[in-house]
Amino acid sequence: MSTTPLSDTTAAAEARPGSAGLLRLARTQLPLTAAASLLSLLAALVQLVPYGVLYSMAVEVFAAQPDAGQLRQLAWIALAALLLRFGFSAGSSLLAHVAAFRVMHDVQLRMAHKLSRVPMSFFSRHGSGDLQKAFMNDAVALEGFIAHGLPDMVAALTVPLATTLLLFTVDWRLALASVAVLPVALLLQGLFFGRQARVRMQEWHAVQARINTAMLEYLRGIHVIKTFGLGARSFSELRDAIHGSVQWLSDYTRRMRAVWVGFTALLGSSLIAIAPLGVWLHQRGEVSLPVLLLFIVLGPQVLSAFLRLTYAGGDLMRISEGLRRINAILDSPELEAPGATGSASLPAGNGLSLEGVGFRYDGRAILQDLNLQIPAGQITALVGPSGAGKTTVARLVARLWDVDAGSVRLGGVDVRDMPLDALLDRVSLVFQEVFLFAGSVADNLRLACPDATDAQLQEAARLARAHEFICQLPQGYDTVLGERGARLSGGERQRLSIARALLKQAPILVLDEATAFADPENEALIQDALAEVCRGRTVLVIAHRLATVVDADRIVVLDQGRVVDQGRHAELRARCPLYQRLWADQQEAAHWEIGAAAPRPDRSPQAPLPSLSRETLP
Repeated sequence: MSTTPLSDTTAAAEARPGSAGLLRLARTQLPLTAAASLLSLLAALVQLVPYGVLYSMAVEVFAAQPDAGQLRQLAWIALAALLLRFGFSAGSSLLAHVAAFRVMHDVQLRMAHKLSRVPMSFFSRHGSGDLQKAFMNDAVALEGFIAHGLPDMVAALTVPLATTLLLFTVDWRLALASVAVLPVALLLQGLFFGRQARVRMQEWHAVQARINTAMLEYLRGIHVIKTFGLGARSFSELRDAIHGSVQWLSDYTRRMRAVWVGFTALLGSSLIAIAPLGVWLHQRGEVSLPVLLLFIVLGPQVLSAFLRLTYAGGDLMRISEGLRRINAILDSPELEAPGATGSASLPAGNGLSLEGVGFRYDGRAILQDLNLQIPAGQITALVGPSGAGKTTVARLVARLWDVDAGSVRLGGVDVRDMPLDALLDRVSLVFQEVFLFAGSVADNLRLACPDATDAQLQEAARLARAHEFICQLPQGYDTVLGERGARLSGGERQRLSIARALLKQAPILVLDEATAFADPENEALIQDALAEVCRGRTVLVIAHRLATVVDADRIVVLDQGRVVDQGRHAELRARCPLYQRLWADQQEAAHWEIGAAAPRPDRSPQAPLPSLSRETLP
């Protein structure tokens, strides 16, 4: 299934771009950012004082009788201005960095909280590379802009305005010469930068997101890549993403280098107009030598400040797409809040029921008018062919997704009317694919119960048949497992997930074929552990291997999102054709051997399947 970039979502389209989006994200730190901007403004204004002092010194030096005492006083004023500017700049930088780090921390926490409240369909639509870019790259870029770009932008706005005003009060003709090339530079900027800037920035962010996604996929699948003797150069997705990035940068640089050189040259060429005009006016006796000196020194500062403003505007444009991605996450719709379909309430029991449930995924109907009872304190198993909707039911029960029609009820209460935390406190899930974090064994177990003691951890591990192998690890329960629990086998990871479920002590347990990837030894241990977990609980088992649920209190057969039949194992073997076929297929598969070809119902016995015998192997 293809993913949708965050910048293309409806939420992103409604998100506030540019300065509006920045203010929205930084609103909690507006006092600090305002104070930092004010200090940056004062630093920019004080920066002009030495130029005024230089002008006054020139007047004094060229006077008939220079006053040494006046010159010393002016020098002290200039030194004080420099020290004051340093103090204002340091204070602005300190406040801006504090505000920036707080905003980054707040934004990342808000995104993490939001992702814990959105339905699982959100993650199916958006790639991990795009989300990782929003969490890391975009949040860090936002911090950098608030810490550096925002104070620079304030200074870049203040200096040219204040300088231009000062120069016009001295001599309007030379002041006009100082900004004579500015309209041409702004026209050039508007024609070649402003028109396509946003499109180019979107292209660049798309290139970066593609590299992030390809790199994550490469790292996650490194064992497969190495198995086939591939490397980064031969892994097409990563190779093409990197080459595409280099090509995009090369093309963009080639197109824009002449324009950028011309733009910066114009902003640095004000002396071409100031010097001849100033000399001519001085020769005519209309301006003094100190005035000419002031314009030669201060005049170029007007346009150089505009160059700084261009850089700051570019920084704002660069983070604008990041702001859109961040706001797209923060504006994403959450699971329906309790009370939307009635008043928030808590269930009276632990029985589950699905009443007229319909669910669509990516436009395809998965469940259709499904009615199902899961009695409290019993083991109910869901079986059926692939795509029947078994795992979907498990995720609806835990409200990882919301139904499109009907309702899922716990103890008679619609799960949408329950506080999500209260629902998840009552439900434990053990999936086929176990995810373990890179922390220690104890850290992973305490996800289920943060306040659990060491004795409680060990007791849960014993019941899950995990204590023995944990004790054999180098640091026991303090052993760091590595990313995704890489130090453990699949069966060991599964037993840790069962220990977590035991530690949570939830009255409802959902098992999505917890022994699917286990070897025979681990499967026996996991089955023993599951017997402990299921005792006294309401259990929903998603079974792909029927032999694991023959003793269930009730087996429900699903096909194409509907209940076909339900009953005990013996009853279904006697009357349900679909169950009979599933059972026969699995019994046949259980006796399959390499080199032995078994006839299939859709194949003639005279035309056996190709076998992997020694003669057919290379």
